[in-house]
Amino acid sequence: MTRLLLIPALAALLAAEDYRTPAGTRPAHAKLENTVLPGGRLLTPIGQQYFTGPGVFGLALSPNGNTLVTADGGPNRYSLTILRRDRDTWRTSRIQAHAKNDPDDDSDDDWRSVFMGLAFADDNTLYASEGNSGRVRVVDVRDGKKRHTINLNTDGFHDSYSGDFALDRTRGLAYVVDQANFRLVVVDIARQKPVASIRVGRLPFAVALSPDAKRAYVTNIGIFEYKIIPGADANNPLKTGLLFPAFGFPSKEAETGRANVPGLGKPNVVESNSVAVVDVSDATRPKVIKFIPTGTPIGKRSDGGSSPSGVTATADRIFVSNAHNDSISIIGAHSLNVEREIPIRIPGLETVRGVMPIGLVWDEPSSRLLVAEAGINAIGVIDVNRGELLGHIPVGWFPTRVTTRGEIVYVANAKGVGTGPNKGLARSFQAELRRGTVSVFPMPKSFDNRFSANNGFEPENGEEAKLPAQIKYVVLIVKENRTFDEVFGADARYGQQVTPNHHAIAKRWSTSDNFYADSEVSVDGHHWLVGSYPDAWTESSLMAAYGGQKDFRLTPEAPGRLLFAESNSSVHPEEQPEAGSLWHHLERNHITFRNFGEGYELAGVYEGEGAKPTGARFLTNIPMPDPLYRNTSRNYAQFNMNIPDQYRATQLITELKSTPNLPRFIYIHLPNDHTAKPRPADGYPTDAAYVADNDYALGRIMRFLSQRPEWKQMAVFVTEDDSQGGVDPVDSHRTVLMIASPYAKQGYISHENSSFPGLLKTIFHLLRMPPLNLYDATATDLSDCFTNKPDFGGFVLQPADKQIFDPTKAREPTHPKPSVKMDDPRALREQHRQ
Repeated sequence: MTRLLLIPALAALLAAEDYRTPAGTRPAHAKLENTVLPGGRLLTPIGQQYFTGPGVFGLALSPNGNTLVTADGGPNRYSLTILRRDRDTWRTSRIQAHAKNDPDDDSDDDWRSVFMGLAFADDNTLYASEGNSGRVRVVDVRDGKKRHTINLNTDGFHDSYSGDFALDRTRGLAYVVDQANFRLVVVDIARQKPVASIRVGRLPFAVALSPDAKRAYVTNIGIFEYKIIPGADANNPLKTGLLFPAFGFPSKEAETGRANVPGLGKPNVVESNSVAVVDVSDATRPKVIKFIPTGTPIGKRSDGGSSPSGVTATADRIFVSNAHNDSISIIGAHSLNVEREIPIRIPGLETVRGVMPIGLVWDEPSSRLLVAEAGINAIGVIDVNRGELLGHIPVGWFPTRVTTRGEIVYVANAKGVGTGPNKGLARSFQAELRRGTVSVFPMPKSFDNRFSANNGFEPENGEEAKLPAQIKYVVLIVKENRTFDEVFGADARYGQQVTPNHHAIAKRWSTSDNFYADSEVSVDGHHWLVGSYPDAWTESSLMAAYGGQKDFRLTPEAPGRLLFAESNSSVHPEEQPEAGSLWHHLERNHITFRNFGEGYELAGVYEGEGAKPTGARFLTNIPMPDPLYRNTSRNYAQFNMNIPDQYRATQLITELKSTPNLPRFIYIHLPNDHTAKPRPADGYPTDAAYVADNDYALGRIMRFLSQRPEWKQMAVFVTEDDSQGGVDPVDSHRTVLMIASPYAKQGYISHENSSFPGLLKTIFHLLRMPPLNLYDATATDLSDCFTNKPDFGGFVLQPADKQIFDPTKAREPTHPKPSVKMDDPRALREQHRQ
């Protein structure tokens, strides 16, 4: 076989060792045994596995150890999963949430959701936080019936969001996190009402009590307290909102503000990325004793906050998991100082992050700390006295909570084993298909390396980089919501008649039939695609929001609500990992880049009619990552289905025509294949018209790029942000990937199991960049799609079927004329004047 030219800087690196996920060409396989995840990692959970509802972020065991409950948050399936011990196994049942006057329920109870917080008052009485209602629900687990509810919206507080939960059975007190109002609420169980509350830090997330119940420890996962822009009016966003975020973070403007936009202040204040120690010895007068920052502060060593996502305590120590730093902070319960940081590192990959520790528990019998490592699908076991990680126990996909009783370990896995195929199902929406699992097993006596092999952490020696050194420019085009089968399947819903340019690109160059979105919906998809792997805040919030139960509210009274992003999918400061995102990575490696449409779909953004040119109006001071802020087009529309992709294509082409030298990397968001309600008057008679709009815009962009002089050194990658809009017979995560380049193999179909991190890994290698995080470092790349024999021929634009979509008739609803004439800068200027 002819060897390809190697990128020199990478040749030395990869000659020694290369990492890749272990699946090879096996497709995703969502079963309790022999699970192959989208992207090629494997699951081999030990012990017994039991299915739950989706999005498990709450776990509680009854005092007698015979009942285990999970809080399941997700669209149309908010529930409590009840596991009852039956000798050596567990019987599963479910208590389903239901809206008032639900056809399937004759009660007048209005119970819509659950969120994180769970605790048993006794063997049959369960307290569960409802989340968006701001209530705590008291349930009899024997029959699922409500005993009563406790409303946190009292004493002048509004818009509360009840979250994590701790219970003092001796004094009959409950401690509930109110994420929206940045406070801890004290509830008198006997009186069924709040008796006090205390403001803690920003976006409080997890809570634990000291063994004597005199102190509560609350983690603060937030960085900033966002503000409403003076004069902003949700009823008139076009005139009162900003066309673009006010500033980038970090920057002087972000800290101090600009014009009439208030600044954010400094990121490392004590209320952010910290633990609030609350004295509750007098529960009616709680007081914060101290804020203790944990993990690595934002600065030279970290582009993101530590994201303290879990907390537990003994009489003399407090343990906090720093999800972004892959570390555990140990705080002295008497000194209230961080006495030790225990890093959790993967041998050979110590410089990258992605273990993502979340829930944790002190296991008294073994005197060890158990940590739910959501990023590597394992439970870490730590000897805290020696500061040593003893090993990892393989469990399910994305473990969030862990608890123990005797020698038995219980783990809640938010994603279970995946979703599997969704073709032919009555419900195909991925967030509805998702099921979590509970793993139950005795504490192992020893630890093997199964978790390491499952994740691709064992390097392959002597591998060569198979990427052409001639490639200097990379373009990534991200579309919205299609599966592979919908576009390229034998009976494709949007086949060649609707997407002739997709088919022409695939036939001309390379594609994959085994490529997956790591995401279930747009929120996590856009995070994955910019290298910001979804953390505990993102994952827990998106599952609640997609069920309509975590909504943004433009209110100054509940500051947390200003960061409830709903389905808005861009990376907020609180979600930036230690190494930052794709944008930080490009800048520190001196790669010039330009962004079109990505990264500013932030919490509370208005995306209605009349929002050109950006497609957005902003009513708060939430910032973008500063490298992105400085390198993003202000004339290109982000996600807004009122704006034709023809407009986006024309804006892009016009701007790049005035750019003599292209930047090394270009990111293009081209979202209209998402589809929306038909708008015949605007050129969209059916939902297929949106996909055809997207296809023709993609073809125009490909024609333009392939006519540029840089084409001879270019690679273009085309994919979707997720696959939630369609069905697929292999797996609901399988999606579109196309590679166009003079160096892409012609008519080639890759069968390697890969996903977004593999895509980023390929891009990083082409741009001579090191890994960004643990996921792209160990992903299977797309090097098999390339050749060392170039064909410099360009792309021939395929016409749209005007019976489906006529590009000359597409328009934004408020605009009296169709979208800009194809590639005509004069028409573009005329439209701007209008």
